[in-house]
Amino acid sequence: MLVLTRKCGEQIMIDKGKIQIKVLYGRRGIVALGILAPDDIEVDRKEIFLRKMASTQPRLK
Repeated sequence: MLVLTRKCGEQIMIDKGKIQIKVLYGRRGIVALGILAPDDIEVDRKEIFLRKMASTQPRLK
């Protein structure tokens, strides 16, 4: 895992700038990130991602 530190307003660029992550603000243990990515790349919070994965799994009877 790559670990980066950024201050508010600073950005991280991924895949030659195709994906941009900007630190918007941080306070009381909460960090707000702005993410700019192409339309064909899904960006989800982990709990949403897990819910989507669970709903696409075939159910055992």
